[in-house]
Amino acid sequence: MEDDVWESEYIDAYDNVLLNSEIYLAVRDFHVNSMDGCETVLDSGCGTGNVTTELLKRDHVVYAIDPSRKSLDKLREKCKDHDNIKIFHRSAEKLPFDKDVFDGVTSMFVVHFVDDFDGYLREHYRVLKHDGVFAITGRSSGINMEKVVESYENSLIKKGLLSELQNEMNIMRKKILNNVSKTVKHGYTSKEMQDILSDVGFRKIREFPNPYFGQCYSLTARK
Repeated sequence: MEDDVWESEYIDAYDNVLLNSEIYLAVRDFHVNSMDGCETVLDSGCGTGNVTTELLKRDHVVYAIDPSRKSLDKLREKCKDHDNIKIFHRSAEKLPFDKDVFDGVTSMFVVHFVDDFDGYLREHYRVLKHDGVFAITGRSSGINMEKVVESYENSLIKKGLLSELQNEMNIMRKKILNNVSKTVKHGYTSKEMQDILSDVGFRKIREFPNPYFGQCYSLTARK
């Protein structure tokens, strides 16, 4: 991506804004809760590790993978006191794991950015154990992101944090509207995504509420 947002100051602002956002935390918690009962979990496209850290608090063994060095540096700092984590710096489109390894795989806000969409899904199916859980949130569209940005800002206002985090909010607004929203490569609807997952081999596909103004879907499926 031009002006690679994942290595920019966007990542410095990311946690400060999003960890105070009701809609973001609702999706994060969906991914964490979906891994209940899974001992070994792959956090695919883990970013700065907001799902990973919550999984570690619940004593899951977590494998975290992401192509952004800056994001992984932040993750390592957050997880420095945890032993049950392994971190991999690479794309999740070709996973460095054997088949049938993980009890659960979580993929939050990743799939719409990947180049090899079909390969990404088939790789995650491959590494799941039989009856393993796949939790995925993807974006159907990159348009109307102003609503998302406004929601993030309103959350900061409610918590009395906007003046303290105004610079971070300004960075998030600029990067989301000028970069992130324009890099959505696979804007499938929830129904289309469910059909694709079924074609890959997933079963017991379920849709869950997603608060991102009809722009995103959240699904779980079983291998």
